Amino acid sequence: MDEVAQYYLILVVALLPWISYAFVATFFFLSIFYGRCRLYHPSDSQNIGDELPGITILKPLMGIDPYLESNLESHFTLQYPKFEILACVADDQDPAITLVHRLQERYPLVDCRLFIGGKDGIVNPLIHNMSPAYESSKYDVVWVSTSRIKASTEILLDMVSKLNSHKVALVHQMPFTTDQEGLAAAIEKIYFGASIAKYYLAFHMLGISCFTGMSYLMRKVHLEDINGISYFGQFLAEDFFLAKHLHEKGFCHQVAAIPAQQNVASPSIVAYKDRMVRWLRLRLNMMPITAGFLEPLGESIPLGIFASWSAGFLFGINPYIWFTCHVLVWFSLDYIQLKGIQNGQLPFSFPMYAVAWIIRELLYVHVYFEALCNVQRVRWGKRTYFLSNFGKSLRIANEKSLLHI
Repeated sequence: MDEVAQYYLILVVALLPWISYAFVATFFFLSIFYGRCRLYHPSDSQNIGDELPGITILKPLMGIDPYLESNLESHFTLQYPKFEILACVADDQDPAITLVHRLQERYPLVDCRLFIGGKDGIVNPLIHNMSPAYESSKYDVVWVSTSRIKASTEILLDMVSKLNSHKVALVHQMPFTTDQEGLAAAIEKIYFGASIAKYYLAFHMLGISCFTGMSYLMRKVHLEDINGISYFGQFLAEDFFLAKHLHEKGFCHQVAAIPAQQNVASPSIVAYKDRMVRWLRLRLNMMPITAGFLEPLGESIPLGIFASWSAGFLFGINPYIWFTCHVLVWFSLDYIQLKGIQNGQLPFSFPMYAVAWIIRELLYVHVYFEALCNVQRVRWGKRTYFLSNFGKSLRIANEKSLLHI
């Protein structure tokens, strides 16, 4: 390659961060705008009609933590005319069984059934757990609400109202967190309220499918049209493929007005990091180019380093000055984004935000490289899974065999 060709190649590479800046700026603007205009403005339940549809609440459970009782009880206290709660556990030794029985005794008028044991032949632990309950559900509208989620009547009415359109097959809550004390809780809140929210809301406005399966409402008739819930037990990222199949059928998704309130006791930085590694490995298997190359260009530190070099190469700007300005602008926009998603006072001080934000950004770099190591191995709960074929198939891996992967 001669010097001219080499120069033009470097020039093309140097333009990439500016293209990324254009996309990121668009995502920031759209998500902040959407958060201000649409979040916390629930749909009018009077639009549903004369009679509210019956709701089946699928509540997959595994183990117990100090907040599980309040999370589960929030579903028992819903002010809704017709609903059932189907609690699901994998085996008869699960400590959550005692809690379910206690709540059944406390709320005898609530229609609640307990399902013990999953459906054979399903590898995904969540789908395995709740498939028998789904098949026994009474109502056409199903709310999948995982154990972390704290419910409210306002949330349910908004989701039911949004599902009322014949074009909408799925209403889902953007993941967020309840207010907790501590550095780890602050990191999680910043991740979900700034980093995730930026893309989650912007993609929704642009008509791009983006959905996490923590809390979502859908009609069984639409789910059966794409082979039923058990079909998605072959995928570890069942939410990704469920949304993809519905999108290919021409159905729309709606984001609920109120973000999902993940309510977990004693969050830790290590647990957060492991969760991020698991999620990134799933994305690397399903969308290797997007997650491996494009996604880092949407994170502040990788993009900042790349853009600082480019600013020096193209314009002669001191890379250190550019990087400092880049970080300060991103830091400020994330704070504006987070305040909008929080819809009130943050549970931590501004200095705590600064420390947690820096740790979150630095952790992404660690998470990225850890995820690349043994990228097909995903640890979830008590088991390790081995993914192949762009995440479309998986098998439970033998831990000893992983030493040689």
